[in-house]
Amino acid sequence: MSALNEYQTCQRQQLYVRTLLNGDDDAAFQIIHQSLLARRSLGDVYLNLISPALVEIGQLWCDGEIGVGLEKLASHLVLKHLERLRGMHSSERPRLPQRILVACVEGELHCIGARMVADLLDIEGWSVDFLGADVPTPSLIETIKIRRPRLVALSVRTPSGLAHVRRVVGELRTMADAPKILLGGQAMIRNEWPSDATCAVARNALEGVQLAGKLLKAGRPKAVLKEYLIGLGRGVRDLRNKKGWTQEQLAESARLTRGSIVAIEGGKQNISMDVVLRLANSLGTSPEDLLSSHNIFRS
Repeated sequence: MSALNEYQTCQRQQLYVRTLLNGDDDAAFQIIHQSLLARRSLGDVYLNLISPALVEIGQLWCDGEIGVGLEKLASHLVLKHLERLRGMHSSERPRLPQRILVACVEGELHCIGARMVADLLDIEGWSVDFLGADVPTPSLIETIKIRRPRLVALSVRTPSGLAHVRRVVGELRTMADAPKILLGGQAMIRNEWPSDATCAVARNALEGVQLAGKLLKAGRPKAVLKEYLIGLGRGVRDLRNKKGWTQEQLAESARLTRGSIVAIEGGKQNISMDVVLRLANSLGTSPEDLLSSHNIFRS
């Protein structure tokens, strides 16, 4: 990131903090909207705008410069913004078959970070169960056994949550078809929890999504056509958006119909190699990259 971009990002963060503390919902969301118009991805907005603003507001509360009322007001507005962003980025494309369960451990009352992870996973096409804040440990374990997710993502911000996460992880590892485990939150990072092929610790929401893809990719037993079609569609859409093209522009360049582009991006059309070549040439990439598995399980 250039010095100018860093300065602009910092200025945007400070303005977002002020509008949140002023309770100005519309002005605060307009800052998010401007970031998206500047072709910032939703993950980038979460990582470089919303998350730093929440950290700063939390620090202001810890330092006694604002009261708990303003801190809660800001958090409430952020949750409203996340809800609006979910609506803006929702997709009708098919869900990937692996289910992911996201929750905050017992006693963890702050769910915004976990909500961000759940939203980004949902936008990526995963089937996501979000349980929210302060899920009692017995209920969490019971729900996991009923829903049988392939990955469980747990948020632990405070040291008091470590005992709960240890119990949950220990219980999950006794299951016959044990899910992979993704852990996040300040308590996990500071605790230096060991990572392996079945468990990883994410430093932020965006890294959490990337690690989820890696964990599920490692546990995937075989290739499934549906998954590759969904992944191909995601790759086509992302490359088209990076070029700033509409679906009509891509269709014209690749000598296809807009309906075909809609079906391909939705993972609903099994296409020929000729169409793959035309799409790759139009999007400025190689057929190999367009068909690579990283479009299915982001790494």
